[in-house]
Amino acid sequence: MDDLDRFEPGIQTYSGTVRIWATSTAEIITDSGLVLFLDTRGQPPLPAGTRVTIDARKYRPCHFVTRVTPG
Repeated sequence: MDDLDRFEPGIQTYSGTVRIWATSTAEIITDSGLVLFLDTRGQPPLPAGTRVTIDARKYRPCHFVTRVTPG
């Protein structure tokens, strides 16, 4: 796997209900009660309450640097 790949390996499948679906992001509540925040760019929007099954790849954990202190 390339160290610069932004995704963790593998595809995961989830089933649940759409909570919010905007132009490029969405939230679903899975059947097990987990809330997933999704990047949905390129997918057609769905109304809240729609049952879905999705395949997704997880982004690698990342840290956003707000300050650098030398030394």
